[in-house]
Amino acid sequence: MSILQSRGDILPALVKIERILAEAGVTRIVLDLSAHLHEQQPRLVKLNYSQSIPRLYSKEITYRKSVRFSITEKCNYHCFFCHEEGMEMEVGRSCRDLSDIFEVIRQFAEQGYDDFTFTGGEPLLQWRSLSACLDYMEQIGYQPEITIVTNGERITPKVIERLVDYPGKVRFNLSVHSLRDDEYLSIVHRKKKPDFGSDNLLTKIKQKIELIRQAGIPFKLNFVLLKGVNTSLKSLEAILEYSATCGASTVKFLELLITEGLKDFYPYFYSLQALEKDLSEVLTFSWQDHRRRVFKYKNTDLDVEIQHCTCARGCNTCSLNRDANFTAELNYFPCFLHPEHNFALDGGNLISCLEQGEKFVDNMASHYQDYSPILIKEAYTTRSERAYYYQILPQEQAAIVALSKARLHRIREFKEFYYSDGSSEFECFDKVQKLSLNSYDNSYFEIQQTISVAEQGMHETQFLTDGINITDAQRYNHALEQENKLNHLTLDWKIEYYRTDKGELSISQNAQTGIVLLRAEKPFELLNVKVKPVTVPVPLLIQQVIDKAGVL
Repeated sequence: MSILQSRGDILPALVKIERILAEAGVTRIVLDLSAHLHEQQPRLVKLNYSQSIPRLYSKEITYRKSVRFSITEKCNYHCFFCHEEGMEMEVGRSCRDLSDIFEVIRQFAEQGYDDFTFTGGEPLLQWRSLSACLDYMEQIGYQPEITIVTNGERITPKVIERLVDYPGKVRFNLSVHSLRDDEYLSIVHRKKKPDFGSDNLLTKIKQKIELIRQAGIPFKLNFVLLKGVNTSLKSLEAILEYSATCGASTVKFLELLITEGLKDFYPYFYSLQALEKDLSEVLTFSWQDHRRRVFKYKNTDLDVEIQHCTCARGCNTCSLNRDANFTAELNYFPCFLHPEHNFALDGGNLISCLEQGEKFVDNMASHYQDYSPILIKEAYTTRSERAYYYQILPQEQAAIVALSKARLHRIREFKEFYYSDGSSEFECFDKVQKLSLNSYDNSYFEIQQTISVAEQGMHETQFLTDGINITDAQRYNHALEQENKLNHLTLDWKIEYYRTDKGELSISQNAQTGIVLLRAEKPFELLNVKVKPVTVPVPLLIQQVIDKAGVL
């Protein structure tokens, strides 16, 4: 195709091509690329293309025209991490007349949207409205595949009976999050509302699941990964063993969404890669697309989906990931992370709203490209770097961020283990060998580097190796002991990374000492804020403070 002849990034064009072909009923794409596009292979991999022979790439099309109707913002649960479908949680919403909602549904039918999800809040709190929507769909001959995302507590025989009568496909996605009683209650009520929820609530939910199974309605069980809450091996085993026997077609594990407004949830973030390692002995890979990897559990028919959150794959693939979202007050939300940008669905303007939403998403893709406003991102890799380090008072952080007009774009918590053979270069941290462990991971990363410090606190770091993942720290320590290298310093860090008009800066806090450091790409000057250049390698500064405190 001529659209692929450009030497620029071909990913945006491929996204648009895939949507066009999917809407035309095409189920597979085969690309025969010209030789000069071989450097674009990483872009093809990002979209899940596979290479069969040189120049020939192909993929199965999984995109569907999907709509997601948040029928209410109200919920009978108090899940502590809730993001309410990307809506503005503090804003109350009132339902429009059903006749107005029906008009929007009619327009989605005309546009060929064949995948329709009812969500909330808790959609079954508005069962009468939901049932009326199904009645209307049948009346106009519109039979999309229906999904109801629910916590399951309001499922009744009457609900089941109505869904069994629906002439098209229907299924439940049940948000369960844990299959251990204490964890379940903690997640859905008691972290926010300590006195809410009966002790046998999970038992009642299992009874509702049995109703679904007996009725023959397909269902998935959804679990948001919450580190330290539902990610132990016992918790994961309970999830998989129950799911394999209760009739579920699929277990879906999802990453926790971390945005600037939800950054306090960062300690609960657990990565999909860590989960895969945890379950590697009981999962067999089946297939994948650009958003999820699917496995079989042991020798069962249970599918296990390991799925990135909506925005994790970057704004430039959003139009393949994001459904057309609208609410009962009839506002259309094109962007999950910017609910303030929405469009009123009045009369017959659905198409124009969708077009405006697509332009907004295109602008976001142009700005963020492979990233998005979520705060969990991979760090860049480099052979060397220069940066200026300053020690600041904890209370000065807010002033620095405000006066610099800084925008938070990434956060990280991690632990470092420094090793030394007793030589001066290791003891003074001119040379470093360390393991780094992100809080959301269960494997370590080895880093070897040299550090030199010049005037004004300018630190120059040279990375000596590409680094490797270490899955067995005990074995690694034993190997270093044979080289007379011992762990002599362990540090815990919290870092927030910011972007400003003058470059990137980060603010890090060391847990052992409380020291707060500012890192900037250029010499840092800001009126009314005192900063003290760090004139020794950072780990040496921390070591000196620890030693001094020990003497005192």
